[in-house]
Amino acid sequence: MPEKYTTPYPAKRIYSDGRSEDIKVLLAKECPVKLFLNGKLFTTLFASPLELKELAVGHLITEGIVSFREIENIEVEGSTVHVWTRKESQEIYAETFGEVGEAGEAEEVGEVEEVGKAGKKEKASRDIFVDSDSIFESQVVFAGTEYLESDTYKLTRGTHLAALIDRSGKLAVQIVDVGRHNAVDKAVGAAFLKGLDLSQHYMLSTGRQPAYMVIKAARAGIPLIATKSMPFDSGVEAAKKANVCLIGQLRKESMLIFASEWRVKF
Repeated sequence: MPEKYTTPYPAKRIYSDGRSEDIKVLLAKECPVKLFLNGKLFTTLFASPLELKELAVGHLITEGIVSFREIENIEVEGSTVHVWTRKESQEIYAETFGEVGEAGEAEEVGEVEEVGKAGKKEKASRDIFVDSDSIFESQVVFAGTEYLESDTYKLTRGTHLAALIDRSGKLAVQIVDVGRHNAVDKAVGAAFLKGLDLSQHYMLSTGRQPAYMVIKAARAGIPLIATKSMPFDSGVEAAKKANVCLIGQLRKESMLIFASEWRVKF
């Protein structure tokens, strides 16, 4: 369903030899998504207009706001998502952001996400460690290269992808979004809704891996991240501390392992 992610726009193509032509191209759609947590506006995310339930749930989990077991209900109304948890809003805000004053004083907590944003400040008060002993066959990781490109990307050249693959090499989740961080959030959210054990899956990503991206996956309990891009040094250091295997430049013929290489059997 690439058409649901795209919209046609007119453009003029100019050639170096002086020729020109009027054409139509497909651009990736982006929309603002308002996320309410326990009745309060928590943040606004800019994302592709599908899998909004997955986006909201995954975002709250990968940002360390709530855990899988604390989510009770999710409702989607257009581009607005309401998430209800076992925790009270004030308790969540106090734990995550510090005291916010009287109930209802902070109309919106958090920050607006923008596509392509380089990263966020990490909440240093929490230690993140993936408590999993999962090991993956190298051929299972190499086989993931076939899932790294989507039809939507081929049409627009403007989207990212995240996928979850189990230890046998079976594709469990494949998500497309205009933002690399959104794609990860949606993949984690989809795993929650499907009841998947993320400690038994690895994540494929088309995006670069700074510390912020690695930590998002680690918070969800994902033991291995593989990207076709190169990670940042901050991503490698974060992976080492979180017990996560980080693979970069994944190709059919080779890969680079930067952290926790014991998780890949070769």
